[in-house]
Amino acid sequence: MAKTTVYFGDDVVHGSEQSWHLEQIRPFLESPDGDGPAVIARYFPRVARRQDVALWRQRSLEYGILELSCGQIAREWVTFPGHVHRGPRLVPFSSVLEVLQGDGALYLQRVGTFDRIYEATIVWLSPPNRVLLPPGYAHALVNCGDVPFVVAEAHSIHTTAQFSDIARHRGMAHYIGPDGFRPNLHYRVIPPVREIPAHAMAPPQAPEGDLYESMIKKPERFRFLHPI
Repeated sequence: MAKTTVYFGDDVVHGSEQSWHLEQIRPFLESPDGDGPAVIARYFPRVARRQDVALWRQRSLEYGILELSCGQIAREWVTFPGHVHRGPRLVPFSSVLEVLQGDGALYLQRVGTFDRIYEATIVWLSPPNRVLLPPGYAHALVNCGDVPFVVAEAHSIHTTAQFSDIARHRGMAHYIGPDGFRPNLHYRVIPPVREIPAHAMAPPQAPEGDLYESMIKKPERFRFLHPI
């Protein structure tokens, strides 16, 4: 981690910090033996002001913050490993991301039968972009800048992240770095990457203000995070 950028005030609490180290993400890399930051990412789950903890629990929602290191691993920009959000009975769940610091990208893919990729999409992000992660899409976050990329995420407390299928293919369908996109040949069919502007991925009825305050004041606008 080039520098720590996430700090919390005395009135804020969070769950146990989760860290991803370089050794843990090697199964997702184009160059598994490449050098890079020792700590790839840190995630702080269940971030809340003390007076709001019960309210978040009552609404079955969670607000977390991810800090993604900057730099490269061989030809790739530092990337948080691709995964899919699922809930009970493997139902696809969605979430909302809000960029707090840095320049990065959201890469999404939809996988069909026989390891064929139906869609491959890139969304370039910077503050204060807010985007919806559609259910059923595998996704990865990429740090394209020179400072840690920090994003907030809101989702149902019943959401779990599943990494195994992406690891089986040694990463997402494209590896991304300063020299562009390189196809991951562990998939059988890979379409060209299409670019979508961040505003086209905005959540429905995107409210004013930051994500945390929006979810506290207008929880009805986030019912889509609970598909079951």
